[in-house]
Order: sequence, then structure tokens, then C-alpha cells
Amino acid sequence: MLVVVSVTVNLWQWWGGRDRIGQWRGADALAGYTRAYDAAMAGMPTPTEVRDVPVSYGTVRAYLFAPADPERAARTPIVLLPGWGSGTPMWSTNLPGLVAQRPVWAFDAIGDAGMSVQSAPIPEAVDQAIWVDETLAGLGVERAHIVGHSFGGWLATNLAVHRPQRVASLALLEPVQVVTGLRWQVIVSSIPATLPVLPQSWRDAALADIGGAESIDRDDPVTAMIAAGTAGYQPRRSFPARPSDAQLRALSMPVLLVMAGDSAVNSDPAGAVDRAYTLIPEVTASVVPGATHSLPMEQPGSIDAAILDLARDADRR
Repeated sequence: MLVVVSVTVNLWQWWGGRDRIGQWRGADALAGYTRAYDAAMAGMPTPTEVRDVPVSYGTVRAYLFAPADPERAARTPIVLLPGWGSGTPMWSTNLPGLVAQRPVWAFDAIGDAGMSVQSAPIPEAVDQAIWVDETLAGLGVERAHIVGHSFGGWLATNLAVHRPQRVASLALLEPVQVVTGLRWQVIVSSIPATLPVLPQSWRDAALADIGGAESIDRDDPVTAMIAAGTAGYQPRRSFPARPSDAQLRALSMPVLLVMAGDSAVNSDPAGAVDRAYTLIPEVTASVVPGATHSLPMEQPGSIDAAILDLARDADRR
């Protein structure tokens, strides 16, 4: 499964997004994506609840997955924020382990391929924090353990910067634009990966190179969904700026940072860990040797355990 496909379309189309609204490239594109999305969701645990939450920038699709045990269902929830273009189905391998211990809310990011709908521009970093904050408020979630992968890691960090009262703990899985920059190779590879005039085999090879995989498995439902979103949805958002040193130093909650040793997206995984330990007061950071940017899907057991340990320790504070 190649979740990193989502990175490419956003790298190639991010500019000019401050005052514009993301949209589908026609009814056929939306219909094709919806079929792929539904097929990917069919491979996941059945949601306990599905909500479309109105916020200042549109509506956010949110799914609740709750444990059957009442005591565990009453624990502080986990909130999952996906990488660009990935949506809730990217968490299919992680959900069973997480939901066994506590409730999990998963969001489709607004202004992105998914079931959320954008109706107003999202020009600044604070606007990105506002829509997540308003979604949590609409769901009645006062505080949560926020987990983000890739650009979802940036979104999670951005929430912690602008709305720290919402964040009980912060888990960042191969976050982009948080403690290290992007590899120049991913920017170069994003160009052929998103040009429809090129042969499909060339575009697939570029996507596989970015994701650290030998090939694209288009029979995988999540990969097929992401491919449909990449082809059919045109995001219009500002490219996220990295948090300042002062903003990282101000993070007061426990933070977990896990970087991939073979990331084709982040430029310096080891340097990111060093920088995190220098700047973030309560951080546990590591590099997983041999892991790619699709880290949470590659190693769900260890990643889920680390997230749950972080949440448990934070709840004991």
C-alpha cells in the first residue's frame, strides 16, 4: 500500500491556494473516487458513528470507532489526522489495535480528497488549526490524543501550536514540514508523477520511487482510492511552513516522534530526532531503520503500541 502517493499531487499543485477552494475535476471524478473510497472503507472496522461536522470552512467527515468495553470507551479519545490525499482509510491496519484500548475519531482533512467538503479558503496555518478545533468542539471532544502521519503530522503539530488546550498528547509519524524539510528528490519526482500526458508506467514508477516501494499495487483498495483522489481532486491550500523554534519549544504536552530511516520524503530523519530533542521539552523520538514514509502501515503493531503507551502515560499525569 503506497500512501505516499498523496504527497506528490500536493507538491505539484500547492501554489496559488491561499484564496481558492479545492474542488473535484467534474462529477465523473467524484463518482469514481467515491466508489474507490467506499471499497477502501469496506475493509475497515465498522464505524460506531459517522458525522459530518459543520465548521467555518465547510464540513468535516468524522468517524468514531469505539471499544465494546464501557470503561475503555470512556477513555480520552485518539484523533487520527491523515496524510494529504489519504483520508480515513489509510488507518485500516492501525485501527484494530488502537480501538481495542480506547475510542478513536478519524477525520478526512478538509480541502483534500475525501468525504469532507470545503466551502471557504483556508489561507493561514491558524485556519488549519481552527477547522480541527471546531470539529472537536462539534463532536463534544474537549481534549484528545492527536496522531498525525505525513502532512497530518504537520496538521497535528499546528493544532498543538495554536490550540494546545485541545491536545493531551501528540504523536507524529513521519511528519512533513515539522522538524526537517523535504528531500529535493521528492519534489523532482512529483513532476512526472502528476503529469497526465506521460505514460501511466512512468507516473507509477515515479510514485513508487517516492514511496520507497518497488511498484504501485493498484489492486490494493487504499492505493486505488488515493490514485483516484490524486487524479480527480485539485487541492488549493498554502504549502505549510515549518513551525519556528519558539513554537516547538512552547509545546507543553508529551510528544512522540517516529521517523523512517529510509524515508524518500523527509530529508534528514536522524537530524530531525536530534532537533526534536533539542527543542521539544517532553519528546520521545526515534528513527526506525529500514522503514519508509508509509511507516504506520508497515509496522502497525509497534506504532500502535507506542501511541497507546503515550496516551496512557499522558492520562496518568
